[in-house]
Amino acid sequence: MGVKTAVAVGAVGVAAGLVARSLVRQRPASEGDGRHPEGWKSVTVLGESAAFTESGYPAPLQRLAELLELRIDTAPGDKGFEVHARIREDADAKALLGDDDPDQVLRVALRDAKQVFETGEVLLAKPRPHGHRPTTLLGSAVDKAEDEAKGEGVL
Repeated sequence: MGVKTAVAVGAVGVAAGLVARSLVRQRPASEGDGRHPEGWKSVTVLGESAAFTESGYPAPLQRLAELLELRIDTAPGDKGFEVHARIREDADAKALLGDDDPDQVLRVALRDAKQVFETGEVLLAKPRPHGHRPTTLLGSAVDKAEDEAKGEGVL
């Protein structure tokens, strides 16, 4: 394949990706995509709920414990348990979190607590175990998505 053909194929691929992205963003959100009206965030954890609270909550939630209202329920179909958390209305989140968005901090803490409970560690994509790799156009897009995945959305 010649250089011109490769460039043309790459340009068509990028254009198709941009069109697909715009179509996905225009899709109306379902009722479940919005923020919970009472501020609850939830995560489903595989395991026994008694072990989750046995010696206090996992470290990512311990840091926020004084700000949180937590509730633990059985997950549907005996698939573990659900941890529901929200920032208490009377809590001074600004004092502990500074300028960080409390919703994002809570979302990250719940995900990290789930990982610590299920695997014993917070799983990280970076630093890469195989070392440095050269930066490419598509690789930088993946890197950006990985960086933003801890906040809203899932990668």
